[in-house]
Amino acid sequence: MKRIRAKLIVVVLAALLASCGRVNPTTPPSPTTVAPSPAAVAEAPTRTPKPTQPPTAEATVTPGSEQNELLAAVSAIGAEMEMIRGLDATQPVTNNLMSRSEMADYMHDEIDREYTPEEVENDTRAMAALDFVPEDYDLKGELVELYSAQVLGLYDDERNTLYVVSATGLDLLARITLAHEITHGLQDERFNLNTFLDEDRMSDDEILARQALAEGDATVAMTAYLMNHLSDITEEDMAALQSEESQESERQLAEAPAIIRETLDFPYTYGETFVSALYEEGWDAVDAAYADPPVTTEQILHPEKYFTRDEPQLVALPPLTDTLGTGWRLADDDTLGEFGMQVYLAQQLDRENATMASAGWDGDRCAVYVNGDEEVLVLSTAWDSPVDQDEFTAAYSEYAQLKYGQQGKRSGDASYWETPDQTAYLGWNGTNALIILGPDRATVDKVLLATESL
Repeated sequence: MKRIRAKLIVVVLAALLASCGRVNPTTPPSPTTVAPSPAAVAEAPTRTPKPTQPPTAEATVTPGSEQNELLAAVSAIGAEMEMIRGLDATQPVTNNLMSRSEMADYMHDEIDREYTPEEVENDTRAMAALDFVPEDYDLKGELVELYSAQVLGLYDDERNTLYVVSATGLDLLARITLAHEITHGLQDERFNLNTFLDEDRMSDDEILARQALAEGDATVAMTAYLMNHLSDITEEDMAALQSEESQESERQLAEAPAIIRETLDFPYTYGETFVSALYEEGWDAVDAAYADPPVTTEQILHPEKYFTRDEPQLVALPPLTDTLGTGWRLADDDTLGEFGMQVYLAQQLDRENATMASAGWDGDRCAVYVNGDEEVLVLSTAWDSPVDQDEFTAAYSEYAQLKYGQQGKRSGDASYWETPDQTAYLGWNGTNALIILGPDRATVDKVLLATESL
């Protein structure tokens, strides 16, 4: 799904509700203090705007009272976001208010344009091979429905356009959405988001890590804006946060597959924590991260590993189409990362164990091959130490036992689980572990022989 993630920098309803939910609206902020996040302890820098400069993100709008109101709001909020974020805007940004139905149409068109049927099929097969979704899951339809309901605003870096969803004018959600998306516009002008998020040369894990930097940055800045305007929040604003639309959106997100739900949430929740850690040294440290960005979700989950530049091992897999034979093709070849490994293991294990077993991650490569209804999955992993590898193999053994309803059959430094529909292999050595899933034992052993030649 990285093509859509990289194309659109969005703010989802759940992320905004989480930020608003942390705020006590009866406590006004100090007029001289900008608090970007409860996790950040330093004050954000304030600057005096240059009187000769135009307001930030000059809006290009169509006639109408709502658009005129948007123009005024963008000018005011934009100027404040420049001061909060410490970035100047010199280029105009097109701004538009959308209804929820217009956003649905927009997302449908974008996903149609950016997500080919072949990519949808390959992603679905790969996600199904990892147990994330059923084989017949309507991935494209569910993404359109979920994005249409969840997205409150987005910044399209190719069109240099900011969109905000609002059915009731510029209420609280619309205003803080503007603050968030204007920050993306400032990022784009300074750091060029179109090349910063490049799905053609980056793994899913690296895309998600970089997106966490951009979304965490915008969320910290947005929270600073919100903290500066606590006294402006009305009872109507707070009621809107508990509206039927908001509750339905939360329900829909909660019912989505974990891999989709948690991937949507990751850049905001963990990105805010990551950027708050950077911000302890000020916005200059956040700016510097765009030139030296995080490369893994491990570095987002553990900011100290970014600060010490704990780089992942490069894990490779051999091509297997010739090994598997006629009719087999590669559907997906990517990196799960520590976050993806967490979500994978948490499908059978409790989250605490899944998190602990994934914490020693040092690299992986996952490939899925398909032939008709049959699939082969190969997941090669590297770990920080033999102890970390032991924790992972123990966790996966429990995962497989729960999935297949049987103990693994031990054979040296390996275990097999065999059912009429699938054979699973887990092998380990030193700091490495290998998982192979296939339709039968012969296929799995053939793939194992090919991977052992590495």
